[in-house]
Parts: sequence; C-alpha cells; structure tokens
Amino acid sequence: MPEYIAKDEKSGNPLLVDMRSLNIRYRIPVSRIEKFYESLDKGIIMGTKCPVCGSRFFPPQAWCSECGFSGDMEFYPLDTHGHLLTFTRIFAKPKSFSGFGDYTVGIAHLDRENINVLAWIDDAIQKPEVGMEISIKVEKRKEDNATVYFISKP
Repeated sequence: MPEYIAKDEKSGNPLLVDMRSLNIRYRIPVSRIEKFYESLDKGIIMGTKCPVCGSRFFPPQAWCSECGFSGDMEFYPLDTHGHLLTFTRIFAKPKSFSGFGDYTVGIAHLDRENINVLAWIDDAIQKPEVGMEISIKVEKRKEDNATVYFISKP
C-alpha cells in the first residue's frame, strides 16, 4: 500500500493522506459589527439592539431578524452575569482548533439580558455544574493571543 494511503482507525476504510499542510485564514466582512470587536479588545462585551422593535442579539447582528430592520443597530454593553445552562468537554476538535488541548464549552444564560451565550469555559472552573452562577469575561487566549470571551466564575 502506498505511504499516502492510511486506514481509518474506526472503519478500517482506506484514506488518502495528503502530505501538504493546509493553513486557513478566514476573512469575514464585519464592517457593520466592527464596534463589537473594538469593544472586545477593550474588555467590553457588546450586544446589538434593534431601534425599531427592541430585540436584542448576541453575537451582534447587523440587521434585525425579528422585524427585518436593516439600518444601524444600537450597540450596548451586556450585563455579563448569569447561569450555566449546559456544557460539554471537547476531545475531538475541528481542524481549526487542532492546535489546542481538550477544552470545555458551555451555554450561559445572561439573566438580565435574557440571551444565551456559547463560549469556552475558563480552565479555572474545574467542575462546571448546570445552574452555577457565572460571568462572561474577556481575555487574550494564550494559545494564539486572540481576544476572546470565556464563561468564568463571577
């Protein structure tokens, strides 16, 4: 068997193994929600609010999916306190996160905002529990120095 053909560990089926590494750099237009990233870099987590119907969104949206308004949405700082709704440990990572160790993600409900936030759970929370009080914090991820938000202890 050629060296570029391997067996799938689970099924035993042959797999073509490309010897080239692939680096992917995403470019996503964010001009209408750029303020979110500028604020995140300052440690502030922003949501958007529709000036017509008052619907709130996180992650921020450039238009209102409730009433169809497509003008400028209002940005506002989120109250980042709430409760953990659910969580799971990630062992089999997508390729874009293959350079990271295993991690835990969760969904937090922000009580005053009445919105849910999907985020990684801070490693300082060793044993997450559904219903535990949390807050969302911003910090630089040590692995790639990206500014991200985590579910953390209040």
